[in-house]
Amino acid sequence: MMLLAFAMPLAACGFTPLYAERNDGAVVADLAGLDVSAPDDRLGRELKYNLLDLLSSSGNPPASPAYLVELAPIIYNEDLAIEPDADVTRKNLVMVVPFRLIDTATNKTVLRSTSRSRSSYNRVSSEFANIVAAQNAESRIARAIASDIKLQLSIYFDRVASAGS
Repeated sequence: MMLLAFAMPLAACGFTPLYAERNDGAVVADLAGLDVSAPDDRLGRELKYNLLDLLSSSGNPPASPAYLVELAPIIYNEDLAIEPDADVTRKNLVMVVPFRLIDTATNKTVLRSTSRSRSSYNRVSSEFANIVAAQNAESRIARAIASDIKLQLSIYFDRVASAGS
């Protein structure tokens, strides 16, 4: 009963779920028709394959994609906790990923945007532990960025589908 009371105002304002099965699942189909281009380094590959996993149930790009998502990640560190002896005990890892959606038929950019994320990790006396912690923070950020890019692309395709109807 309580759920129904909250659902009624949402229906009145035009709220519809983003991934709803309307327009014959146009948003889901559009997302599955994307390929991803990223720098050929560890971080670029991690971003690319995290995003491909989210875009399609198979995790593979289509043979002839309708769109290409081009990623240009930038990553940097910030020192957070600095001891009196100048030792850094906590770092922030920040990733900014400008991306663009390119229509492969016309080779024109139809969407430009940026996704940002940050994660922190502790620094300890073991350099191996510091490397593993930094790589773990990179992996967490890559997953968060991929999720955000998928959301932005979903909103774009939903608006295109709504404008066409």
